[in-house]
Amino acid sequence: MAYIGRQQSSSAFLKLDEISSQFNGSKTTFNLKAGGEAFYPDNPYTLLVSLGGVIQEPVTSFTINDDQIVFSAAPSAGASFFIVVLATTNVAPLKTLTVGSRDGAKILDLHGRKLAIADRSGVKHNISFNLS
Repeated sequence: MAYIGRQQSSSAFLKLDEISSQFNGSKTTFNLKAGGEAFYPDNPYTLLVSLGGVIQEPVTSFTINDDQIVFSAAPSAGASFFIVVLATTNVAPLKTLTVGSRDGAKILDLHGRKLAIADRSGVKHNISFNLS
């Protein structure tokens, strides 16, 4: 019998690293990591956050600041926790990036996972990658 209903998404889902060992009842800000590397979510609505067995509402219960999650109330010591990223733009590890026109393009090694681009005025702009 064929599957009835909406087809399942083929997006890349990812479970972030455990942080509950840092919960102490007063701390509200925690670093997000995937496989030990800093993780920068697109926005809080792409995260399914469970704290103490209760799904947390984005923006109301937590916010995202770069690679950190900030809870509106400090998690209790010993509270269970997990985060599943519901959508990522990267489904295969990105090792290099080609920048420029086809003639004279430069290949950048991204193993360091950090990149800054200078604009015409010389101001550098940091660019982040989620390589999981």
